[in-house]
Amino acid sequence: MWEALSIFGVALVGGAAPLLVRWNDRTLHIALSLATGLFLGAVFLHLLPGVAAMEELGHVEEAVHDHGGHAGHGNALPWLFVLLGALGVYLFEAFFLRNQGHTHDCDNQHKAVSMAALAGLSVHALTAGVSYGLARFDPEVGKPLLVAILAHKGFESFSLTSVFQLAGMSRKTVLRWILVFACVTPLGMALGSVLAEGAGESTFGILQALAAGTFLFVCLGELLPEMFHHKEDGLLKISLLALGVACMWYLHGMGL
Repeated sequence: MWEALSIFGVALVGGAAPLLVRWNDRTLHIALSLATGLFLGAVFLHLLPGVAAMEELGHVEEAVHDHGGHAGHGNALPWLFVLLGALGVYLFEAFFLRNQGHTHDCDNQHKAVSMAALAGLSVHALTAGVSYGLARFDPEVGKPLLVAILAHKGFESFSLTSVFQLAGMSRKTVLRWILVFACVTPLGMALGSVLAEGAGESTFGILQALAAGTFLFVCLGELLPEMFHHKEDGLLKISLLALGVACMWYLHGMGL
């Protein structure tokens, strides 16, 4: 119980922190630079290596061979789901959000990006919760995994709030979504054994790959261009972007 409360508390504090500051358009884009760095670090140092590990461990090796895969070319199926995650977000925007006026179109696009980020992070948070729910009785696995979840949770919530604010959501709405996100990992912990029995490792690996693809598009296709939508504070934005990546690199270097 205390583990779930700790994860919930860290997520809530991390997400609420940006709400204590009154942002204007310029400062919001500066804050977005740090959030983008954190997202990029999470994608390239955590999510994508997780997909690579899924390939190496052969979680879907049998499915690949059933579809004519060849060992010499590696296991491409996990990467297919990364591609589908990225392409799915783009196609949703292209077909449903880019057929109206420019101002309204930008508002819808920012909301779509924020929802895509929430969906991707929630999938990742759920799989992390399921993993901990299964591993918590083994101290050698459970304790490091708990530390890893706690270390990332505050950064993830901070980044989500920054993207929600970019979409023009009210503080009340942002806090509501952060409360939802803060509950996802504890829910995964509670339902871990049930979900694992019904789904198996390959299913969760596929979900992780879809989340990685979603974030890949959100970071490279939306957040980075939005950072430099205004040309002011270029050096500061680049510095904060690097700081965000460095934070995730530090956690990765610590084995988290």
